[in-house]
Amino acid sequence: MSDQHLRFNPHTMHYEVVYKKHSRWRNVLYVLLVGIAFGLLFILLGTTFIKSKEVRKKEHDLAVFKETYEKAEQQYQQNIELLRNLEMQDRRLFREVFETDPPDTTLLSNQLLQEVQENSQSTEFSGMLSIVKTRYSKIENISYKDAIRIDFAGYFLKHNADFVQSLPIRVPLQSGSYTLVSGFGKRIHPIFKTARQHNGLDLAARAGSEVLASGDGIVQEIPKNLAGYGNVVYIYHGHGYYSLYAQLLESKVKPGQKVSAGDVIGFVGSTGISIGPHLHYEIWKNGKPVDPIRYLLTVSPKDYLEMFKVASQYNQCLS
Repeated sequence: MSDQHLRFNPHTMHYEVVYKKHSRWRNVLYVLLVGIAFGLLFILLGTTFIKSKEVRKKEHDLAVFKETYEKAEQQYQQNIELLRNLEMQDRRLFREVFETDPPDTTLLSNQLLQEVQENSQSTEFSGMLSIVKTRYSKIENISYKDAIRIDFAGYFLKHNADFVQSLPIRVPLQSGSYTLVSGFGKRIHPIFKTARQHNGLDLAARAGSEVLASGDGIVQEIPKNLAGYGNVVYIYHGHGYYSLYAQLLESKVKPGQKVSAGDVIGFVGSTGISIGPHLHYEIWKNGKPVDPIRYLLTVSPKDYLEMFKVASQYNQCLS
C-alpha cells in the first residue's frame, strides 16, 4: 500500500500530497511479527532437516543393530544347513552301526528352517526382538535334547566298551602330524586328471610318520583288486567293518595278527600311484566302501567341522 495520498486544499484550490505518519508501535509490531515468523521457520527447518545429537546416535545404533542382525541371520542359516548335514550324517552312521533306523526321526534343522522362512518377512524392530527370543528358546530346547543324547552316549560307552573299542572311529595318524587334503566321493585323479570315485581320505604327512590302527581288530590278507594302492594294511574290526591303510612306506604287521586301537601298523609313504607322501585311508562296511569322515568320532567338534568342510570339497586327491 502507498504511504501517500492526495487531499484537496480549499484555500489554494489544489490537491496536495499528504504523507501518512507511521505509528512507532505499529513499526515495532511489524518487526516483532516478522521476527516471530522467521523464528518459527527456523524451528521448523531445524526439527525437519537438522537432527539432534541424541537422535543421530539412536539412528546410528539402530542401523548398526540392523546390520548386525542381518549378518547374524545369514550365519544362523549357514549353521542350520551345517546342522542338517550333521543330523543326516548322524542318522546314516546310526543305521550303519546298529543296522536299524534311529528312533527319533524328527530333524531339528527342518523346524529351524521352517521358522526362518516364516519370519523372513518381519523387518520391524519389535518383530526382530520376538524372533531372537523365539530362537533362543529353540536353542535351549535343542541343548536340553542334546544333553539327554550325551547322557545316553555315556551310558552306551560304559556298557559297550568292547564294541566301541573295535570300531574304526579314530584318526589313523598322530594329532598334529597330518593335513586332510581330500575326501570321499568323486575327485580328480592326480595322474590321469579325470573325475573318478575316491573311496577314502587322503591325509598328507611326512614320509615315515607312524600310521595307527583306528580300532581293535585282526590284520587280514590284502585284497587283490587294489592296483595303485602301494603297500597296504587291511584290518577286520568285527560287525562287518574293515579299515584299509594304503600308500605305506612299509608295514609292521602281518595277516592274522591282532592289533589294538592306536598300535603302530606301518609308516606313511608314497608307494603306489600318488603324487606325494600321504596316508590313503578307507573304511568298508559289509563289503562296500563308506565315507570315513563319518566315523572320526574321537576328534574335537571344532576340528571335526573343519575336516568335514575340507572332505566335502570337490578337488584333486593325492592317490
